[in-house]
Amino acid sequence: MSVPYCHVCQSRPEEQRAFTDSGLEKGDYCPVCYRPTCSHHLATVRFRWRTDRRLDSTLVCIECKRAYRHRNWDVANRDWIS
Repeated sequence: MSVPYCHVCQSRPEEQRAFTDSGLEKGDYCPVCYRPTCSHHLATVRFRWRTDRRLDSTLVCIECKRAYRHRNWDVANRDWIS
């Protein structure tokens, strides 16, 4: 999915110069904070579904991962691993 801009790149001008617009085409919206993020600033987090204990993973922005905000996202259905 393509995104119009990256909120992490806009908050860090040195990274915006380094990455330019190369990651926007493969970027996505963070499911936790709903902000557009380029592919360079997406990080994988792993979880286990509570219903069937199946392992799964998703991509969130690095700011949500570093602040552990993803652990408050859908806690009724997911047990967070990372």
